[in-house]
Amino acid sequence: MKKILAVMLTLTLTLGLAACGGKDAPGDTAGEPDDSIQTPAEPSPAPDPAPEPPAGQGEEPEVPDQSGEPAQPAEPQQPEEEPILRVSHEDVTLRSAGESFRLSVWDSNGNDPDACTFTSADPAIAEVDEAGGEITAVAPGTTTVTAHVKFGDKETDFSCIVRCVWKAEPVSGSGENAVQPPPEETAPPAGESLPSLSGFFATLQGSYEGLGAMSVMEGEVLDNYYPGLSSHPAVEEALIQETMMSMSNVAVGLVKFTDEATLDDMLEVQAILQGRINAQAEGGAWYPASCETWKAGVITSVSRHMGMFVYPDEAQTLADLFTQTFSN
Repeated sequence: MKKILAVMLTLTLTLGLAACGGKDAPGDTAGEPDDSIQTPAEPSPAPDPAPEPPAGQGEEPEVPDQSGEPAQPAEPQQPEEEPILRVSHEDVTLRSAGESFRLSVWDSNGNDPDACTFTSADPAIAEVDEAGGEITAVAPGTTTVTAHVKFGDKETDFSCIVRCVWKAEPVSGSGENAVQPPPEETAPPAGESLPSLSGFFATLQGSYEGLGAMSVMEGEVLDNYYPGLSSHPAVEEALIQETMMSMSNVAVGLVKFTDEATLDDMLEVQAILQGRINAQAEGGAWYPASCETWKAGVITSVSRHMGMFVYPDEAQTLADLFTQTFSN
């Protein structure tokens, strides 16, 4: 009887706990949430409104370039350097009547002037072709030929002293009956009495420092730095020497033309030499002093010979010596 009462008491307690929602009863799921009942979610707080930009700062921000980096401000453009004007001759000595040379003017970029006219102070001593600059010796004496040139909106004058230095033949008779006898053929044919290119260069070496350490440019080196010079049909001989890797570059280029060379041939060779000067002056010579020395280089021509001279402060002196040496 006591066992029956104990079992009944246990069942009563169990049913009472289940009715009260007790969670410790085994298998009891009354305390778990019912998925069928939807609990309303609490509303999310509204985002704060974006602050308005201050007045005058509402422009669109800069958009970075495709690399993702901010755009860099453009560097200011440097003004282009004005080219230097050059003249082929400043002082020429002619040694016989009829001997001639061409006076020319160009800028450091190799450009010819827009307009150029030539005049002789005394055509009785040396006359000049007004448009072409060809100067011809007439009689012994000294005069000046002036080239008036125009490059763009700039105009200037260049002068060349012309010295005609041969002995005048005696004149027989007087007045209208004066007779000028023909000159005797005592002078050798043109070119035979002129020195060789190597001989002239040796003369320069004896008078100017720095020319003894120069390198002869030939073969592929010559073709790379002076393209077209060695293969030009009008070039009979070319001697080009330069100092290499020096703080003060110097260069001497000597060219002898064939007897059949034309003015166009000479202008083509002049352009080759000028191209080398321009390349070195624009940074090829590395050092600022060397670039300036190349920029002041001079090209001159006389009696089927042409010379290029790059030498600190005395390029024109070397050019004048070349002109005097190779004048007939």
